[in-house]
Amino acid sequence: MNKKQVECKLEAGGLLYKNHLAMVGLMGIPSRPGVGGQLFSAVAEAGVHVELIVNVYDWKKRDYVILCVNREALELVLEIAGEIQDEVGGEALIHDPDVALVCIFSPDFEKSQQIAGHMFKTLGDHGINIHGISTSVSTITCVIEASDLQPAVAALRKAFVLP
Repeated sequence: MNKKQVECKLEAGGLLYKNHLAMVGLMGIPSRPGVGGQLFSAVAEAGVHVELIVNVYDWKKRDYVILCVNREALELVLEIAGEIQDEVGGEALIHDPDVALVCIFSPDFEKSQQIAGHMFKTLGDHGINIHGISTSVSTITCVIEASDLQPAVAALRKAFVLP
């Protein structure tokens, strides 16, 4: 890392992170109304809290839904998602039992379009691969390997001015 990279710090409202998570992906689902509601209603009825949801729609009119849940709920969520996959004809059900979330937040995101790029570059410069990204009006959340959580937190603390 060169000196210029070390000196460049952006201001953010804070840094959050969560470990002990698993990621489940229902991939290549024919896009139609109600599938998301079916999946998340079944997960909620099973008493599982979903920490993160990411949905992508492709040019073949198929959806890819990724969710992160507490690691202890992995088998239950895989069972629920597998039933829905069979019912709707999804292409694959994937999972990673050992992920974490790292999140930069700020009420002033619209004032700085650089925060996401700075976060992603910082993680990449430290050899941390991002498996999923979710944003909102006040947060940027990345799904990473659980083993990368502490290095990610340390790198982001150096890259951002945090309260």
